[in-house]
Amino acid sequence: MTYIIIAIIIGVVTTIVFTHKPILRLIAEKRALPKIEGFLFAQKQQNKTQVLKDIHTLTNHRLSDEMVMDYFYKIKGLQVVNINQPTNFWVKMYLTTPTKVKLNYFEQVKFYETFLNYPGIKSNNGNSRTKVGLNKVDHKYKAQLVGKLIPQKFA
Repeated sequence: MTYIIIAIIIGVVTTIVFTHKPILRLIAEKRALPKIEGFLFAQKQQNKTQVLKDIHTLTNHRLSDEMVMDYFYKIKGLQVVNINQPTNFWVKMYLTTPTKVKLNYFEQVKFYETFLNYPGIKSNNGNSRTKVGLNKVDHKYKAQLVGKLIPQKFA
């Protein structure tokens, strides 16, 4: 009788050990997607359909909508959400899992060129900045950072 109980306990523990990661990933996806969509899409359906259309043109319609949006949520979510700040556990877990699809090099380059400043950064007057305005600001900060670099000795 004790051997049966021990066998059942070992079976349950083994099952939990091998299936806890996929189960946690499914739960994280279910709980994190509404929050990430809130970050990335101001006008839900309009922006989402435009993003789908743009990514499908980049990949020549070889991926499903679910895979495309998973890639978009994870890549752009990591850029928009600061993981180092206190963040929802499920959002952090979802964003740090690998994407369901791997794009080839050329598709990745096109993706980053297309969606580099996707959510749009609002300036003080309420207008979203253009790419040129962001490059000027970035160049200014890069110049400040380069001036503050500490020289390192290489052995």
